[in-house]
Amino acid sequence: MPENDYLGKSVLGRLKQLLASLCLGPFSLGVSVSWTSPVLPQLESNSSSLHLTKEESSWVGSILGLGVLAAAVPTGYLASRFGPKRCVIGLIIPVLIFTIVVSFSEDVYSLSAARFFSGVATGGICVVSPMYMSEIHDVSFRGTLGSFFEFVIYVGVVTVAIVGAYVKYTTLTIILGVIGLVLASIFVFLPESPNYLMRNNRREEAEMALKFYRSAKCDVSGIIVEIENSIGGRQRQLSVREALRSKRVVRGLTAAVGMTIFQKFCGIDSMIFYTVNIFQIAETGMNEYTSSIIFTLVQLAGAVLNVFVVEMANRRTFLFISTIGMSASLAVLGMYFHMKAYGIDFTGIGIIPLTSLVIYALSFASGMGPILWLINGELFAPDVKGLANGVTMTTNWVLLSVVTKSFPIMLKNMGPNYTFYFFAICMIASAVFVKFSVPETRGKTLQQIQNELDY
Repeated sequence: MPENDYLGKSVLGRLKQLLASLCLGPFSLGVSVSWTSPVLPQLESNSSSLHLTKEESSWVGSILGLGVLAAAVPTGYLASRFGPKRCVIGLIIPVLIFTIVVSFSEDVYSLSAARFFSGVATGGICVVSPMYMSEIHDVSFRGTLGSFFEFVIYVGVVTVAIVGAYVKYTTLTIILGVIGLVLASIFVFLPESPNYLMRNNRREEAEMALKFYRSAKCDVSGIIVEIENSIGGRQRQLSVREALRSKRVVRGLTAAVGMTIFQKFCGIDSMIFYTVNIFQIAETGMNEYTSSIIFTLVQLAGAVLNVFVVEMANRRTFLFISTIGMSASLAVLGMYFHMKAYGIDFTGIGIIPLTSLVIYALSFASGMGPILWLINGELFAPDVKGLANGVTMTTNWVLLSVVTKSFPIMLKNMGPNYTFYFFAICMIASAVFVKFSVPETRGKTLQQIQNELDY
Protein backbone atom coordinates (compact mmCIF):
# COMPACT_ATOMS: atom_id res chain seq x y z
CA MET A 1 0.00 0.00 0.00
CA PRO A 2 1.51 3.43 -0.95
CA GLU A 3 2.67 5.51 2.01
CA ASN A 4 0.56 8.62 1.16
CA ASP A 5 -2.53 6.42 0.82
CA TYR A 6 -1.90 4.98 4.24
CA LEU A 7 -1.32 8.44 5.71
CA GLY A 8 -4.48 9.71 4.05
CA LYS A 9 -6.52 6.92 5.57
CA SER A 10 -4.83 7.51 8.92
CA VAL A 11 -5.89 11.16 8.79
CA LEU A 12 -9.39 10.05 7.79
CA GLY A 13 -9.46 7.68 10.75
CA ARG A 14 -8.55 10.48 13.13
CA LEU A 15 -11.21 12.72 11.63
CA LYS A 16 -13.70 9.94 12.35
CA GLN A 17 -12.45 9.87 15.95
CA LEU A 18 -13.03 13.62 16.20
CA LEU A 19 -16.51 13.15 14.74
CA ALA A 20 -17.29 10.49 17.32
CA SER A 21 -16.07 12.79 20.10
CA LEU A 22 -18.31 15.57 18.77
CA CYS A 23 -21.35 13.25 18.71
CA LEU A 24 -20.74 11.91 22.24
CA GLY A 25 -22.48 14.93 23.77
CA PRO A 26 -19.92 17.59 24.80
CA PHE A 27 -21.98 20.27 23.04
CA SER A 28 -25.08 19.29 25.02
CA LEU A 29 -22.99 19.21 28.18
CA GLY A 30 -21.87 22.82 27.66
CA VAL A 31 -25.42 23.82 26.79
CA SER A 32 -26.97 22.28 29.91
CA VAL A 33 -24.54 24.02 32.26
CA SER A 34 -24.92 27.47 30.66
CA TRP A 35 -28.61 27.39 29.62
CA THR A 36 -29.81 29.33 32.67
CA SER A 37 -27.43 32.24 32.02
CA PRO A 38 -29.49 33.93 29.26
CA VAL A 39 -32.80 32.17 30.04
CA LEU A 40 -33.45 33.05 33.69
CA PRO A 41 -33.33 36.82 33.12
CA GLN A 42 -36.02 36.37 30.45
CA LEU A 43 -38.15 34.24 32.76
CA GLU A 44 -37.84 36.79 35.58
CA SER A 45 -38.78 39.81 33.45
CA ASN A 46 -42.20 41.42 33.69
CA SER A 47 -42.81 40.70 30.01
CA SER A 48 -42.60 36.95 30.61
CA SER A 49 -45.88 35.08 31.02
CA LEU A 50 -44.22 32.95 33.71
CA HIS A 51 -42.51 35.84 35.56
CA LEU A 52 -40.48 33.66 37.93
CA THR A 53 -39.35 34.91 41.31
CA LYS A 54 -35.69 34.67 42.38
CA GLU A 55 -36.57 31.70 44.57
CA GLU A 56 -38.29 29.89 41.70
CA SER A 57 -35.37 30.65 39.37
CA SER A 58 -32.95 29.13 41.87
CA TRP A 59 -34.91 25.87 41.74
CA VAL A 60 -34.87 25.83 37.94
CA GLY A 61 -31.11 26.35 38.02
CA SER A 62 -30.14 23.97 40.80
CA ILE A 63 -32.31 20.95 39.96
CA LEU A 64 -29.95 20.10 37.10
CA GLY A 65 -27.62 18.55 39.68
CA LEU A 66 -30.34 16.19 40.91
CA GLY A 67 -30.79 14.84 37.40
CA VAL A 68 -27.04 14.35 37.05
CA LEU A 69 -26.82 12.43 40.31
CA ALA A 70 -29.83 10.29 39.38
CA ALA A 71 -28.17 9.27 36.10
CA ALA A 72 -24.44 8.94 36.86
CA VAL A 73 -24.16 5.49 38.44
CA PRO A 74 -27.06 3.81 36.51
CA THR A 75 -25.60 5.01 33.20
CA GLY A 76 -22.28 3.37 34.03
CA TYR A 77 -24.04 0.05 34.58
CA LEU A 78 -26.22 0.41 31.47
CA ALA A 79 -23.21 1.26 29.29
CA SER A 80 -21.41 -1.85 30.50
CA ARG A 81 -24.51 -4.00 30.10
CA PHE A 82 -25.90 -2.75 26.77
CA GLY A 83 -22.93 -0.92 25.26
CA PRO A 84 -21.83 2.75 25.22
CA LYS A 85 -23.28 3.33 21.73
CA ARG A 86 -26.84 2.47 22.72
CA CYS A 87 -26.53 4.65 25.82
CA VAL A 88 -25.24 7.62 23.83
CA ILE A 89 -28.14 7.35 21.39
CA GLY A 90 -30.59 6.78 24.23
CA LEU A 91 -29.46 9.96 25.99
CA ILE A 92 -31.13 12.02 23.26
CA ILE A 93 -34.47 11.02 24.82
CA PRO A 94 -34.07 13.15 27.99
CA VAL A 95 -32.69 15.97 25.79
CA LEU A 96 -35.84 15.89 23.64
CA ILE A 97 -38.06 15.68 26.73
CA PHE A 98 -36.30 18.78 28.08
CA THR A 99 -36.82 20.59 24.76
CA ILE A 100 -40.51 19.70 24.45
CA VAL A 101 -41.42 20.43 28.08
CA VAL A 102 -39.66 23.82 28.06
CA SER A 103 -41.41 24.75 24.80
CA PHE A 104 -44.87 24.15 26.32
CA SER A 105 -44.09 24.98 29.93
CA GLU A 106 -46.54 27.20 31.82
CA ASP A 107 -45.18 27.10 35.37
CA VAL A 108 -42.03 26.65 37.44
CA TYR A 109 -42.83 23.00 38.19
CA SER A 110 -42.73 21.90 34.55
CA LEU A 111 -39.57 23.95 33.98
CA SER A 112 -37.92 22.28 36.96
CA ALA A 113 -38.96 18.86 35.67
CA ALA A 114 -37.48 19.74 32.28
CA ARG A 115 -34.19 20.76 33.88
CA PHE A 116 -34.13 17.45 35.75
CA PHE A 117 -34.22 15.59 32.43
CA SER A 118 -31.48 17.87 31.11
CA GLY A 119 -29.47 16.80 34.15
CA VAL A 120 -30.13 13.13 33.36
CA ALA A 121 -28.65 13.62 29.89
CA THR A 122 -25.71 15.56 31.33
CA GLY A 123 -24.94 12.88 33.92
CA GLY A 124 -25.09 10.17 31.28
CA ILE A 125 -22.78 12.08 28.94
CA CYS A 126 -20.21 12.61 31.70
CA VAL A 127 -20.06 8.86 32.35
CA VAL A 128 -20.34 7.23 28.94
CA SER A 129 -18.24 9.64 26.86
CA PRO A 130 -14.87 8.90 28.55
CA MET A 131 -15.65 5.17 28.29
CA TYR A 132 -16.21 5.26 24.53
CA MET A 133 -13.39 7.68 23.76
CA SER A 134 -10.81 5.61 25.63
CA GLU A 135 -11.67 2.56 23.53
CA ILE A 136 -11.76 3.89 19.96
CA HIS A 137 -8.62 5.95 19.44
CA ASP A 138 -4.96 5.13 19.07
CA VAL A 139 -2.66 5.93 21.97
CA SER A 140 -0.85 8.84 20.30
CA PHE A 141 -4.12 10.68 19.58
CA ARG A 142 -5.78 10.20 22.97
CA GLY A 143 -4.76 13.56 24.42
CA THR A 144 -5.82 15.52 21.36
CA LEU A 145 -9.22 13.85 21.37
CA GLY A 146 -9.79 14.63 25.06
CA SER A 147 -8.83 18.28 24.50
CA PHE A 148 -11.19 18.45 21.52
CA PHE A 149 -14.00 17.17 23.76
CA GLU A 150 -13.30 19.99 26.24
CA PHE A 151 -13.22 22.51 23.39
CA VAL A 152 -16.68 21.43 22.15
CA ILE A 153 -18.06 21.95 25.67
CA TYR A 154 -16.96 25.59 25.46
CA VAL A 155 -18.48 25.82 21.97
CA GLY A 156 -21.80 24.87 23.56
CA VAL A 157 -21.36 27.55 26.24
CA VAL A 158 -20.53 30.23 23.67
CA THR A 159 -23.44 29.18 21.43
CA VAL A 160 -25.90 29.58 24.31
CA ALA A 161 -24.47 32.99 25.19
CA ILE A 162 -24.64 34.33 21.62
CA VAL A 163 -27.96 32.83 20.47
CA GLY A 164 -29.60 33.40 23.85
CA ALA A 165 -28.86 37.11 23.63
CA TYR A 166 -31.01 37.54 20.51
CA VAL A 167 -33.88 35.02 20.68
CA LYS A 168 -36.53 33.94 23.17
CA TYR A 169 -35.69 31.08 25.50
CA THR A 170 -38.14 28.72 23.77
CA THR A 171 -36.53 29.35 20.39
CA LEU A 172 -33.08 28.89 21.92
CA THR A 173 -34.12 25.59 23.51
CA ILE A 174 -35.61 24.25 20.27
CA ILE A 175 -32.47 25.18 18.30
CA LEU A 176 -30.27 23.41 20.84
CA GLY A 177 -32.56 20.37 20.87
CA VAL A 178 -32.40 20.08 17.08
CA ILE A 179 -28.60 20.26 17.15
CA GLY A 180 -28.53 17.51 19.80
CA LEU A 181 -30.85 15.34 17.71
CA VAL A 182 -28.69 15.78 14.60
CA LEU A 183 -25.52 14.78 16.46
CA ALA A 184 -27.22 11.73 18.00
CA SER A 185 -28.52 10.71 14.55
CA ILE A 186 -24.98 10.81 13.16
CA PHE A 187 -23.78 8.60 16.00
CA VAL A 188 -26.23 5.89 14.87
CA PHE A 189 -23.91 5.22 11.93
CA LEU A 190 -20.75 4.90 14.07
CA PRO A 191 -19.62 1.52 15.46
CA GLU A 192 -20.01 0.16 18.98
CA SER A 193 -16.99 0.30 21.28
CA PRO A 194 -14.46 -2.50 20.58
CA ASN A 195 -14.18 -3.50 24.25
CA TYR A 196 -17.91 -4.04 24.59
CA LEU A 197 -17.95 -6.11 21.40
CA MET A 198 -15.06 -8.27 22.61
CA ARG A 199 -16.73 -8.85 25.98
CA ASN A 200 -19.73 -10.17 24.08
CA ASN A 201 -17.68 -12.48 21.82
CA ARG A 202 -18.13 -10.32 18.72
CA ARG A 203 -14.50 -10.32 17.65
CA GLU A 204 -15.06 -9.63 13.95
CA GLU A 205 -17.22 -6.57 14.72
CA ALA A 206 -14.58 -5.36 17.17
CA GLU A 207 -11.92 -5.59 14.48
CA MET A 208 -14.16 -3.69 12.04
CA ALA A 209 -14.75 -0.98 14.66
CA LEU A 210 -11.02 -0.54 15.22
CA LYS A 211 -10.34 -0.39 11.49
CA PHE A 212 -13.15 2.15 11.05
CA TYR A 213 -11.26 4.54 13.36
CA ARG A 214 -7.87 3.76 11.75
CA SER A 215 -7.82 2.38 8.21
CA ALA A 216 -9.40 -0.56 6.42
CA LYS A 217 -6.02 -2.25 5.91
CA CYS A 218 -4.63 -1.50 9.36
CA ASP A 219 -3.44 -4.56 11.29
CA VAL A 220 -5.42 -4.41 14.54
CA SER A 221 -4.55 -7.91 15.77
CA GLY A 222 -2.19 -6.52 18.41
CA ILE A 223 -4.89 -4.20 19.74
CA ILE A 224 -7.37 -7.09 19.85
CA VAL A 225 -4.90 -9.12 21.91
CA GLU A 226 -4.46 -6.17 24.31
CA ILE A 227 -8.23 -5.90 24.72
CA GLU A 228 -8.44 -9.65 25.38
CA ASN A 229 -5.70 -9.36 27.99
CA SER A 230 -7.36 -6.36 29.63
CA ILE A 231 -10.64 -8.23 29.79
CA GLY A 232 -8.94 -11.49 30.72
CA GLY A 233 -11.23 -13.78 32.58
CA ARG A 234 -13.33 -10.84 33.83
CA GLN A 235 -16.35 -11.16 31.56
CA ARG A 236 -18.63 -9.59 34.13
CA GLN A 237 -18.53 -6.25 35.90
CA LEU A 238 -16.90 -6.19 39.32
CA SER A 239 -19.16 -5.52 42.27
CA VAL A 240 -18.36 -2.62 44.61
CA ARG A 241 -16.94 -5.05 47.20
CA GLU A 242 -14.75 -6.79 44.62
CA ALA A 243 -13.58 -3.47 43.17
CA LEU A 244 -12.47 -2.17 46.58
CA ARG A 245 -10.37 -5.29 47.07
CA SER A 246 -8.49 -4.70 43.82
CA LYS A 247 -5.29 -2.68 44.05
CA ARG A 248 -5.54 -1.44 40.48
CA VAL A 249 -9.10 -0.19 41.04
CA VAL A 250 -8.35 1.48 44.38
CA ARG A 251 -5.31 3.29 42.97
CA GLY A 252 -7.24 4.31 39.87
CA LEU A 253 -10.17 5.60 41.93
CA THR A 254 -7.80 7.45 44.25
CA ALA A 255 -6.28 9.29 41.30
CA ALA A 256 -9.55 9.98 39.45
CA VAL A 257 -11.65 10.95 42.47
CA GLY A 258 -8.78 12.91 44.00
CA MET A 259 -8.26 14.94 40.83
CA THR A 260 -12.02 15.51 40.61
CA ILE A 261 -12.05 16.91 44.16
CA PHE A 262 -9.12 19.21 43.46
CA GLN A 263 -10.68 20.36 40.18
CA LYS A 264 -13.75 21.50 42.09
CA PHE A 265 -11.62 23.23 44.74
CA CYS A 266 -9.64 25.15 42.15
CA GLY A 267 -12.79 27.31 42.05
CA ILE A 268 -13.41 27.13 38.31
CA ASP A 269 -17.16 26.62 38.65
CA SER A 270 -17.45 29.54 41.05
CA MET A 271 -15.50 31.70 38.61
CA ILE A 272 -17.87 30.78 35.76
CA PHE A 273 -21.04 31.16 37.82
CA TYR A 274 -20.03 34.45 39.50
CA THR A 275 -17.62 36.11 37.05
CA VAL A 276 -19.61 39.34 36.83
CA ASN A 277 -20.01 39.49 40.62
CA ILE A 278 -16.26 39.03 41.11
CA PHE A 279 -15.47 41.97 38.83
CA GLN A 280 -18.16 44.05 40.54
CA ILE A 281 -16.53 43.41 43.92
CA ALA A 282 -13.09 44.16 42.47
CA GLU A 283 -14.19 47.70 41.48
CA THR A 284 -11.48 47.99 38.84
CA GLY A 285 -13.17 50.72 36.85
CA MET A 286 -13.58 48.36 33.90
CA ASN A 287 -17.02 47.22 32.79
CA GLU A 288 -17.71 43.94 34.58
CA TYR A 289 -19.63 42.45 31.66
CA THR A 290 -16.83 43.24 29.23
CA SER A 291 -14.33 41.69 31.66
CA SER A 292 -16.55 38.61 31.95
CA ILE A 293 -16.71 38.20 28.15
CA ILE A 294 -12.93 38.45 27.91
CA PHE A 295 -12.58 35.77 30.61
CA THR A 296 -14.94 33.42 28.74
CA LEU A 297 -13.24 33.94 25.38
CA VAL A 298 -9.85 33.23 26.95
CA GLN A 299 -11.22 29.91 28.22
CA LEU A 300 -12.34 29.02 24.70
CA ALA A 301 -8.99 30.09 23.23
CA GLY A 302 -7.14 28.01 25.83
CA ALA A 303 -9.24 24.97 24.94
CA VAL A 304 -8.41 25.45 21.24
CA LEU A 305 -4.68 25.77 21.95
CA ASN A 306 -4.64 22.68 24.11
CA VAL A 307 -5.98 20.53 21.26
CA PHE A 308 -2.69 21.10 19.44
CA VAL A 309 -0.22 20.90 22.34
CA VAL A 310 -1.61 18.23 24.68
CA GLU A 311 0.46 15.41 23.14
CA MET A 312 3.71 17.39 23.29
CA ALA A 313 4.36 16.53 26.95
CA ASN A 314 3.30 14.10 29.66
CA ARG A 315 -0.09 14.37 31.37
CA ARG A 316 1.57 15.03 34.75
CA THR A 317 3.67 17.85 33.24
CA PHE A 318 0.57 19.67 32.10
CA LEU A 319 -1.08 19.07 35.48
CA PHE A 320 1.93 20.61 37.29
CA ILE A 321 1.91 23.62 34.95
CA SER A 322 -1.84 23.98 35.43
CA THR A 323 -1.89 23.75 39.22
CA ILE A 324 1.11 26.03 39.72
CA GLY A 325 -0.27 28.61 37.27
CA MET A 326 -3.68 28.63 38.95
CA SER A 327 -2.15 28.80 42.42
CA ALA A 328 0.00 31.80 41.48
CA SER A 329 -2.84 33.68 39.74
CA LEU A 330 -5.27 33.03 42.60
CA ALA A 331 -2.68 34.19 45.14
CA VAL A 332 -2.14 37.42 43.17
CA LEU A 333 -5.92 37.95 42.98
CA GLY A 334 -6.13 37.44 46.74
CA MET A 335 -3.31 39.96 47.23
CA TYR A 336 -5.22 42.50 45.13
CA PHE A 337 -8.22 42.27 47.45
CA HIS A 338 -5.87 42.36 50.46
CA MET A 339 -4.28 45.60 49.22
CA LYS A 340 -7.72 46.98 48.45
CA ALA A 341 -8.84 46.24 52.01
CA TYR A 342 -5.87 48.25 53.36
CA GLY A 343 -6.41 51.13 50.95
CA ILE A 344 -3.23 50.50 48.94
CA ASP A 345 -3.43 52.01 45.48
CA PHE A 346 -0.99 52.55 42.60
CA THR A 347 -1.07 53.03 38.85
CA GLY A 348 -2.19 49.90 37.01
CA ILE A 349 -3.61 48.10 40.06
CA GLY A 350 -7.02 47.90 38.38
CA ILE A 351 -5.73 45.54 35.71
CA ILE A 352 -4.67 42.91 38.25
CA PRO A 353 -8.04 41.08 38.60
CA LEU A 354 -8.59 40.63 34.86
CA THR A 355 -4.95 39.71 34.23
CA SER A 356 -5.00 37.19 37.08
CA LEU A 357 -8.19 35.55 35.85
CA VAL A 358 -6.90 35.41 32.26
CA ILE A 359 -3.79 33.54 33.47
CA TYR A 360 -6.03 31.40 35.68
CA ALA A 361 -8.26 30.48 32.70
CA LEU A 362 -5.30 29.58 30.50
CA SER A 363 -3.75 27.51 33.30
CA PHE A 364 -6.99 25.60 33.84
CA ALA A 365 -7.33 24.92 30.11
CA SER A 366 -3.77 23.56 29.97
CA GLY A 367 -4.32 20.75 32.45
CA MET A 368 -7.01 20.56 35.12
CA GLY A 369 -9.78 20.94 32.55
CA PRO A 370 -9.02 18.45 29.75
CA ILE A 371 -6.69 16.05 31.60
CA LEU A 372 -9.46 14.99 33.99
CA TRP A 373 -11.55 13.78 31.03
CA LEU A 374 -8.54 11.82 29.81
CA ILE A 375 -7.60 10.04 33.02
CA ASN A 376 -11.21 9.07 33.71
CA GLY A 377 -11.12 7.06 30.50
CA GLU A 378 -7.54 5.80 30.81
CA LEU A 379 -7.24 4.50 34.37
CA PHE A 380 -9.91 1.79 34.44
CA ALA A 381 -10.27 -1.62 32.82
CA PRO A 382 -13.57 -2.52 31.11
CA ASP A 383 -14.81 -4.62 34.05
CA VAL A 384 -14.92 -1.60 36.36
CA LYS A 385 -15.01 1.42 34.05
CA GLY A 386 -18.77 1.98 34.31
CA LEU A 387 -18.78 1.82 38.11
CA ALA A 388 -15.64 3.97 38.43
CA ASN A 389 -16.85 6.71 36.09
CA GLY A 390 -20.20 6.75 37.87
CA VAL A 391 -18.48 7.28 41.22
CA THR A 392 -16.18 9.96 39.78
CA MET A 393 -18.98 11.89 38.10
CA THR A 394 -21.17 11.69 41.21
CA THR A 395 -18.31 13.18 43.20
CA ASN A 396 -17.88 15.88 40.56
CA TRP A 397 -21.47 17.09 40.63
CA VAL A 398 -21.96 16.86 44.39
CA LEU A 399 -18.87 19.02 44.95
CA LEU A 400 -19.85 21.41 42.17
CA SER A 401 -23.09 22.12 44.03
CA VAL A 402 -21.28 22.47 47.36
CA VAL A 403 -18.56 24.81 46.08
CA THR A 404 -20.82 27.07 44.01
CA LYS A 405 -23.31 27.31 46.88
CA SER A 406 -20.54 28.08 49.40
CA PHE A 407 -18.66 30.64 47.30
CA PRO A 408 -20.93 33.67 48.02
CA ILE A 409 -20.92 32.75 51.70
CA MET A 410 -17.12 32.57 51.71
CA LEU A 411 -16.87 35.96 50.02
CA LYS A 412 -19.12 37.48 52.67
CA ASN A 413 -17.73 35.79 55.79
CA MET A 414 -14.04 35.31 54.89
CA GLY A 415 -13.60 38.16 52.46
CA PRO A 416 -12.53 37.79 48.82
CA ASN A 417 -8.81 37.86 49.73
CA TYR A 418 -8.90 34.80 52.01
CA THR A 419 -11.37 33.04 49.70
CA PHE A 420 -8.89 33.19 46.81
CA TYR A 421 -5.98 32.36 49.14
CA PHE A 422 -7.91 29.19 50.08
CA PHE A 423 -8.28 28.15 46.44
CA ALA A 424 -4.58 28.91 45.86
CA ILE A 425 -3.58 26.63 48.75
CA CYS A 426 -5.83 23.89 47.36
CA MET A 427 -3.91 24.07 44.08
CA ILE A 428 -0.58 23.70 45.89
CA ALA A 429 -2.02 20.62 47.60
CA SER A 430 -3.20 19.41 44.18
CA ALA A 431 0.36 19.59 42.80
CA VAL A 432 1.55 17.43 45.71
CA PHE A 433 -1.28 14.97 45.05
CA VAL A 434 -0.32 14.73 41.37
CA LYS A 435 3.29 14.04 42.37
CA PHE A 436 2.46 11.05 44.58
CA SER A 437 -0.93 9.69 43.45
CA VAL A 438 -1.53 10.30 39.74
CA PRO A 439 0.20 7.85 37.35
CA GLU A 440 1.48 8.88 33.93
CA THR A 441 -0.72 7.51 31.13
CA ARG A 442 0.52 9.28 28.00
CA GLY A 443 1.61 6.89 25.25
CA LYS A 444 0.67 3.78 27.24
CA THR A 445 -1.85 1.10 26.38
CA LEU A 446 -4.68 0.20 28.72
CA GLN A 447 -2.90 -3.01 29.71
CA GLN A 448 0.33 -1.17 30.52
CA ILE A 449 -1.56 1.27 32.71
CA GLN A 450 -3.34 -1.57 34.53
CA ASN A 451 -0.06 -3.40 35.09
CA GLU A 452 1.50 -0.29 36.62
CA LEU A 453 -1.50 0.28 38.89
CA ASP A 454 -1.23 -3.34 40.07
CA TYR A 455 2.49 -3.06 40.78
